[in-house]
Amino acid sequence: MTIVVSDTTALIVLAAQQRLDLFAGCFERVLLPDAVYREWLAGDPDVAGIVPQRSWLEVVSVDEVPLLAELRTLLDPGEAEALALARQRHLPLIVDEKKGRRVARMMGIPVLGLVGVLLLAVQREILDSRSAKQILVNAKERGFHLSNGLYEAFIMRLETQ
Repeated sequence: MTIVVSDTTALIVLAAQQRLDLFAGCFERVLLPDAVYREWLAGDPDVAGIVPQRSWLEVVSVDEVPLLAELRTLLDPGEAEALALARQRHLPLIVDEKKGRRVARMMGIPVLGLVGVLLLAVQREILDSRSAKQILVNAKERGFHLSNGLYEAFIMRLETQ
């Protein structure tokens, strides 16, 4: 198991479907920068009660460094802090927004998104393929943006699991 830094999207999607347990099954700890926590909380006030109950979720302050200031000019506050924290701690990053993923890759930060978390959960037998597909279908129905190509690749990957 590993420690990861997470941006907001995958948290929102999985919390809405009562599947935050997938994070706990896939990762030892999930670090949430302050800005990510605030974004998540703004969209769902119940988050204030969720985070303290899950020992694997940890809200972390990000050091104010020149890198963070530069990232804030390119990305939203949550993504900027998530990338800065992942870089500072040499950790992988869960991020779904295209621009955030591109910047993270340019910085040499390993990235995965919701699809990667779902595939990891299937590989670890925390989730079956049918449930993983349903979570992603539900997410798309609620506005989660995913290219048709990535969706098809996900389905093909599930079929080989």
